[in-house]
Amino acid sequence: MAKQRDPVLDSMRGIGIVLMVLGHSGFPGTDYIYLFHMALFFMLSGWFFSLRGGLVHFAKRKLLTLWLPFVAANTVFTVCNNLFLRLNILTDDARIAEIPGNSVTAPVSIKDILGRTVHWCVFDGGTQLGGAMWFIQALFQISLLYAVIEVLLQKLLHGGDTLIPQGLLSGVLLWVGWHCNQIGWNVWGLGIAASCYWMFYLGTVLRRTARSEVRPLYRAAAGAAAFVLLLVLRRIGSVGLAGNGYTNPAFLLLASMAGWVLVRSAACLTAPLPRVSAVLGYLGRATMPIVILHFLSFKLVTWLGLLATGGESYLLAAFPVYFTGGVWWLAYTVAGLALPLAADAVYKKIKNAVLAH
Repeated sequence: MAKQRDPVLDSMRGIGIVLMVLGHSGFPGTDYIYLFHMALFFMLSGWFFSLRGGLVHFAKRKLLTLWLPFVAANTVFTVCNNLFLRLNILTDDARIAEIPGNSVTAPVSIKDILGRTVHWCVFDGGTQLGGAMWFIQALFQISLLYAVIEVLLQKLLHGGDTLIPQGLLSGVLLWVGWHCNQIGWNVWGLGIAASCYWMFYLGTVLRRTARSEVRPLYRAAAGAAAFVLLLVLRRIGSVGLAGNGYTNPAFLLLASMAGWVLVRSAACLTAPLPRVSAVLGYLGRATMPIVILHFLSFKLVTWLGLLATGGESYLLAAFPVYFTGGVWWLAYTVAGLALPLAADAVYKKIKNAVLAH
């Protein structure tokens, strides 16, 4: 029997993926979004954690759903590097370095492609267009570590409850992650993994303790309070998990929890609205193609903008976006969501046609 999906959780994923694309689009409230949007995904992943089928089955599933997309996408972007240079999606024009956060890209050889693919296989670096996949790397590391620790604890405790020891370990790892933050150490993304392990753990706790029957008025009040709290936190600190950056562990905990309350409240309150819920759920079931392809999709908006304004072609390589101000962020967000969904639909149609034969 097929496992029934929870529409509220799908909507939460949908809200999260919209926030991620918004956060990369030049949206004016990016620093607000960054306070919690990626923590939300780690917590949702913890919510779904299950060792049914055993540790080996779990590891195989994560290799297929996380490691393989990370390696495959970065490898494809590397193979296409020279084509992207010709199309100005990437550039070797030195003037690009005048735009903050940008640098020139050199052509690659077959040897380069093979060498870099080996690096992708062990999560050593990544491509510019695949920059959002740092999360995939961290989630793979955290998921496997959590599963291994869970199995070991269950054996040590003879099948007893692992909630408290896992919580203690998550606290220790958060301290380690904070120390890595302070000294600037993040080899293979392990500093990020240490800082975010507790988020995965908290997701497993929330699944145990969540109440399904909460009055809409209470949900709305909780969501409003979380929204205001995040506005306050935005003024006193920041979070940038891609670089293992955050003001301090207590700030990260508070911002992440407030974000969870805000997004869960929004998902629950929109659940009675079929069209809204359906759109969010659809987005929530297609997070991987959006994570992989939204930076590349932004290029269409930049290209059209350069055509309209007569800008120089090398500016197409500006990352993640070139045009800012006004409602450019809205155009980038629409493209960053719609084009990956279209590509995913085409991929699935081709896949189904091949399998049918």
